[in-house]
Amino acid sequence: MTPRSTVSALAALLATSHHANVDAWSSFHGASLQLDRTPPPTMTTSNNSNSNLLTMRKQKASDRRTRRKQRGGLLLEEEEQAGGRTTSLPPRTPAAAAAAAAGMTSSPMDTAAWKHRRSPQQQQQQPTIRNSATTETTSRGGRGRSRKRSQLYSTLARYNNDFVSLLTAEYRAEEAEVLGRIEASADDPLALELAGHALLDMYPERRGNIFSDEVYRLVKAHDATTAFFRPGTSATSTSSSSGNGNSNDSGNDDDSANDRSRNYLPPNSKVSNNDLLMLTLQPAGSGDFFGSASLPTDKGATTVEARVLNTGPTYVDVAIAGGAFEAAFGPAPNNVGPAGRGDKNMRLRVDRYFSSVPYERMVAALGQITSLPENRRDGSGADGDRSGKNGNGGKQKNGNKKEMDMHMDEVLREAVVSTYRYGENTENIDVGEMARKLAKPPLPNSIQLANQALAFMQSEKATQFPEFNEPQLTAIGAALTRRLTMIHGPPGTGKTLVAASVAFGFVHQCRNVSPHAKVLACAFSNIGADNLAEQLIRLGLKVVRVGKASGVTESLWDYTLDAAIDRDPAARKAQEDAAKATSNLRKFSSSQHSSKRGNSHTKRGNMAIARAKREAATTAVKAAIEASNVAAAKAMREADVIVCTSVGAADARLLAACGIITDEDEEIEADGRLKPSPGGLRKTSAKQKASRDQDRRPLAPDNLPSLCTPFVVVDEACQSIEPANLIPVTATNSCRSLVMLGDPCQLPPTVRGDVTGTGSSPLSVSLMARLAATLPQPVIVTARADKTQRDDRYLNALPTKQAVSLVRSRSNEQGAHISYRKQYAGSLLLSVQYRMHPSISAFSSSVFYDGLLATPAFLAQHRPFPEVLNSLLPSAHPNIGVRFVNVGGRNNERKGERSFAPSVEPGTVSSAGENTSYRNEAEAKEILMLLKDVLRDTLSSDDDFTSPMSIGVVTPYSSQVALIKSLMAADPELRSVAMESSATIEVRSVDGYQGRERDLIIFSAVRSNRQGRLGFLMDWRRMNVSLTRAKSALVVVGDIDTLRDGDRHWEAFADWTERLGCVTETNASLTFN
Repeated sequence: MTPRSTVSALAALLATSHHANVDAWSSFHGASLQLDRTPPPTMTTSNNSNSNLLTMRKQKASDRRTRRKQRGGLLLEEEEQAGGRTTSLPPRTPAAAAAAAAGMTSSPMDTAAWKHRRSPQQQQQQPTIRNSATTETTSRGGRGRSRKRSQLYSTLARYNNDFVSLLTAEYRAEEAEVLGRIEASADDPLALELAGHALLDMYPERRGNIFSDEVYRLVKAHDATTAFFRPGTSATSTSSSSGNGNSNDSGNDDDSANDRSRNYLPPNSKVSNNDLLMLTLQPAGSGDFFGSASLPTDKGATTVEARVLNTGPTYVDVAIAGGAFEAAFGPAPNNVGPAGRGDKNMRLRVDRYFSSVPYERMVAALGQITSLPENRRDGSGADGDRSGKNGNGGKQKNGNKKEMDMHMDEVLREAVVSTYRYGENTENIDVGEMARKLAKPPLPNSIQLANQALAFMQSEKATQFPEFNEPQLTAIGAALTRRLTMIHGPPGTGKTLVAASVAFGFVHQCRNVSPHAKVLACAFSNIGADNLAEQLIRLGLKVVRVGKASGVTESLWDYTLDAAIDRDPAARKAQEDAAKATSNLRKFSSSQHSSKRGNSHTKRGNMAIARAKREAATTAVKAAIEASNVAAAKAMREADVIVCTSVGAADARLLAACGIITDEDEEIEADGRLKPSPGGLRKTSAKQKASRDQDRRPLAPDNLPSLCTPFVVVDEACQSIEPANLIPVTATNSCRSLVMLGDPCQLPPTVRGDVTGTGSSPLSVSLMARLAATLPQPVIVTARADKTQRDDRYLNALPTKQAVSLVRSRSNEQGAHISYRKQYAGSLLLSVQYRMHPSISAFSSSVFYDGLLATPAFLAQHRPFPEVLNSLLPSAHPNIGVRFVNVGGRNNERKGERSFAPSVEPGTVSSAGENTSYRNEAEAKEILMLLKDVLRDTLSSDDDFTSPMSIGVVTPYSSQVALIKSLMAADPELRSVAMESSATIEVRSVDGYQGRERDLIIFSAVRSNRQGRLGFLMDWRRMNVSLTRAKSALVVVGDIDTLRDGDRHWEAFADWTERLGCVTETNASLTFN
């Protein structure tokens, strides 16, 4: 194994474990403050200066009590002596105490849950004695300031406490689910493997490196206790040809040939790309998974975390931090490096696991957003206009660009926190005034720079930009000139293009602000971040993709931060030195464990040697981290846009480049691995708490001024819970303008506390959805009418209008009907879609978007309905792209398998929405026959599509997904046709299909019962996602009577398809070949 391929686990683990520190469990120890506001009897009110001085001292005394309680109860006398004077207040009378208590507002200090956090800059400020003039100015309205301060404390405390408790419940629920099923599998681990949550007797093969990560392929061992075979073949025929399934140790085997000779993985395996896995050594080899030492939860178990790169029928490819595998398990059996080949009898247990990193970073973001705003002395007002008040575009008089001290705009903080629970208390916030503040430009010359960027985008020189429609131009222009902009992008409206164009305009502003200012572009998922990065690259921008390369699309590997570090000679040399040092430590530790003999003098000498090697390894690892941070800072300084996921915005390397201190005193264990933090969520010291309060270094690791990210663009904002959206806003503490793009009319974030699956948990409401529903509609004076020619035939058709009327009438029966679009009026709507045939988009546009979602007139001819479907599913209107296959039955649904998880105690967050699923074999068989006929047609005709047809099978239930996949795999005719056809088929759940599109979508509704029970299928947002994935053809397979009885939206859809003549009865006229 080469030195480059043996990069130490420490170099990678320390880089990945430098996450945002968490102060989730801090509390404020103290009672509410009650001040005597009556003047002492010895003081006369004729002396104004003395009166003002006394008022000032009383206010400062209260502040000292507050600080004393925060520090844990220092004596007031000690603090006063440190200040150079003592204060003695006269005893207050009972009447005065009662009056003070009656006038005191509620304080979060009583809850003992939220702590008044102050930044280190504030803590370092020394108290100053003001003159009488200053005292007179600051003493006026003291009671009002105290009341406002108390209200501020209450608002911050409520926001922080609510979300921290919700996140804690989510974390504990996930922890209980994963650890519970592992513990429950101790007596029957085979059941856990059959349920798809574990893989037993796995044999590891080294496959190479992805920069600092090592890649291993996990396959079923030839002597595995459990063996699974290709569906449709016998166990005898497969096992007879397998022989030794792990005989090829070179690592250069032919994948297809080995797949035929290896055991298959369980057909119900739930391991998928980017999953976090826990690898555990089976000490005695194959079959040793019943003992406690093979449980990843056991203290004596040998474990390593891994990320899934790719999966196949017979293998799972994983990425592991460099050196971690060898440090824990020893060399792989096929290793060719200096360490030699490992034990061929090595067997691993693989479990689906969970990570605490997202929770830690979200809690840290909550701590940042609820920290008290600093009283800055740089001339910045409450509206956060710190970009310079000289009116010359942020430049000094000598013409040089001003190096501004970028901090988060306090208006953004106020908008996020003060609007929380707006409907419960509207007295303390004026949303109209808030909207006016948010509409102001983030920089003095933002409007001028935005006009320049827009003019370039529409010029003939900018060939990389398409021809924008007016809603897109309006949204881009607004985003470039406002502090907060929310862009509502329905399916197919070009959200990613708009997001990239906004980032392009922000890059133009950054270049005029400072060479150290960068644009931070985020998305909820890795796929979304990759799509955004690809679009930015097409626009000609320099992009660096922050995040592990193992979670990034392969085409973007060269743009990752890991690639930039790997290209740096100094960083690579430092990582090699760290790998050697930790390898020496591990070898020495192993030799000491194998040989325990020797006298006391020898043992003392060995202890000294071990200490020296550990210190050398620690020094080498820290040097490697510093060198990596220098290389990362250089790469990000040369980039225009930094792209990452929302959680990845708190990456330690990005924070280091921005001057954020995140140093931790990590320790090295005897085997050369990083000492794990006990008890799940990491605990933070007082020093680390202060660093998370945004103590900034003036210089980045490369000894140049720290970077800042004044412009933040967040795509897929409605798929992410609110604390996750706060991470890119607060991580670098420099956000001046925030742009969020998403669709609140599609699926909400997935939350375990939402047991109904319909968005009932407060965490199910994203930050964009909440703000868009709270703030008034933005006034954009530059908006113009869109000149795009639209196809409104289906929007204006009578069946469509009747569907809208039906939904409104049913809504009025249950309460006042509120327009779906008007619920989110605070956002700008992209109203032209380019994905669906106008007949497919007509229902969703009319029902969910108030008829505002239009389709260009030219799109219909580019989205033809397949002729094979017209012959199989005839309609009175053959050009309509929607069909409904009514399977009927009213009793076809069956409950699927329950996941292997322990029961949840009453009062805790339940995961019942995941534990129980449904399947419908009648619908699955109809879909299978339909797929075979469509695939046969693609072999004989290619008139409908100029490129291979893409087919998607979508269903709301995971059990139905598993059923359809198993039927497809077991059908030899379908497999044969699929191998010959150029069409692609993908089977996913509705949640997995959000943001994706296919030429043909087949939707399986699953639910079929006489009671009209639909479960979370009643969620209109889930229905909207299901009906808007198709480009040319949408086929809904379901029980039309059950759907009609269960929900008003499905009732309207069923009536709409019947009036259009698009319903086909399977028992009447549908016949398959």
